Amino acid sequence: MNYGTDVVTHTKPKSRQNKVSCNVDDLTSRAIGDFGRWQCRISALMALLKLPIAWYQLNIIFLAPPQEFWCIKPIMFDKYSDEEWRQMSVPRIEEFPCLIFDPNMLIRTHKINKYKIPLVECTNFTYDQALFTRTITSEWNLVCSKHWLVHLSQCVMMWGVLLGGIIFGILADNYGRKVPLIVAIILQSEASYISSMIPWYWGWLFVWLILALASGGIGIISFVICMEAVSGKWRTIVPIIYQLPFGLGSSVMAGIAYFFRDWRQLEFILASISAIYILYWIWVPESPRWLLATGQIDKALEVLRVAAIQNKRENNLKDIENLLSKCKGQKSKNPGFIDFFKSKNMRKKTLLLSLSWFCTGLAFYTFSQYLGLIGANIFLTVAWSGIISTPGAILCIFIVMKTGRKMTVWIFQLMTAMCFVFILFTPKDIFVKDWPRLLFAGVGFAGLAGTVPALYLFSGELFPTLGRNAGVGGVTMFARIAAMIAPAVVSLDEILPDLPLILLVITSFIQMLFIVPLPETKNCPLPDTLEEAE
Repeated sequence: MNYGTDVVTHTKPKSRQNKVSCNVDDLTSRAIGDFGRWQCRISALMALLKLPIAWYQLNIIFLAPPQEFWCIKPIMFDKYSDEEWRQMSVPRIEEFPCLIFDPNMLIRTHKINKYKIPLVECTNFTYDQALFTRTITSEWNLVCSKHWLVHLSQCVMMWGVLLGGIIFGILADNYGRKVPLIVAIILQSEASYISSMIPWYWGWLFVWLILALASGGIGIISFVICMEAVSGKWRTIVPIIYQLPFGLGSSVMAGIAYFFRDWRQLEFILASISAIYILYWIWVPESPRWLLATGQIDKALEVLRVAAIQNKRENNLKDIENLLSKCKGQKSKNPGFIDFFKSKNMRKKTLLLSLSWFCTGLAFYTFSQYLGLIGANIFLTVAWSGIISTPGAILCIFIVMKTGRKMTVWIFQLMTAMCFVFILFTPKDIFVKDWPRLLFAGVGFAGLAGTVPALYLFSGELFPTLGRNAGVGGVTMFARIAAMIAPAVVSLDEILPDLPLILLVITSFIQMLFIVPLPETKNCPLPDTLEEAE
């Protein structure tokens, strides 16, 4: 499977072009063309799946947002107001009221120096409901010694996405793209429904893992179907456009969260919308490339016939049927991800790409969760960042066609790093609605939105056709690993304000160094085998 180049059909040696081709890409592109109505419909349907992927991978922003809390006032302090109780009970050295002065002694000895009173752990809390009526933090008291459970939930999500990509990727290679995709869609919707109702944290976390597995499966399969539907120069454009709904998904989620401030209501609404995707069983056909690659010629011809009619290329099918009869029984072995570490050149490329994806994942997911701390209005900040990511991804198309893959990644990473720097030096709560910080956050998110598709394309062109799935899937796995670390990085803000942003600035500049040794792939022929790539 080719991940994108607009020069494949022009740069292959003539000896290979004149030869009868049994290549799946050649057969399908000759039958239905590089891009037409059929490919447009399939690409749009797959891109729309990025909406729920964004909802579930980023909705920790609204499930566990920053929320002020304090220790519940004992009955013996009823004559004091809540604010007086808070001032009285919490030592100034405590940023959060996890430890309070012993109430039994405080009520009796309030005239003496209260700092002589021992501190005790608070076990019951009340939460500020001015912005959110109910969160997973307030419902299960995930504060103080239990605060790590919030980070655990996001780690479980990313582990699930990682494992889901592997599990459903294997299923899709063995049993086709369509059935595993529909199974993942059903699992995602049902798990979301259950998670909105289950009353226990650990039970919810288990369901959350199932939802994450499904989300990871949908992500990998939809990308593969999208890429297998197009050919030629559209393998440069489609992978970038495919990413657009992810940013829009976060904006849609912010809008829904604005009207539904209870996390259970939010989850139920997202589940209801996700259930609509079950109709993909009717709308999405099996990938003809997979059918051809597995020798299911008759089924492949049925799909190609429908596609050819929609693309008005019915006359091409007769020639393809004759070619298919000569290609039966021909198989090629795809190298696994580990095989790329066994050769010197590909080992260097794979290692540098893995490190670059780690930095990208760390920046993207850390910044996504950090958005709630950047501006005064969390809904506006998340929505604005999602909206502005769209022109960032569109701009990526023009830059990548003009300057190449390496320079595109460099440009967007530099833009992102500089926005992080500007946010660091712009004070909070000085300007109306923190508009400068909001502006820089949006532009920074647009930079990340441009980096991700450019890096996807760059990675796909560095790996050979045979093994491209394994290669790209392997290096992007490091972005998921980084996403598991993201909650811990965000929590560093409690140690030193803006420390997460400082780390993001450093990693963004470091990633630019990882890109330098990699070769440019623009206007270069794609390698078909590991030997050619080496």
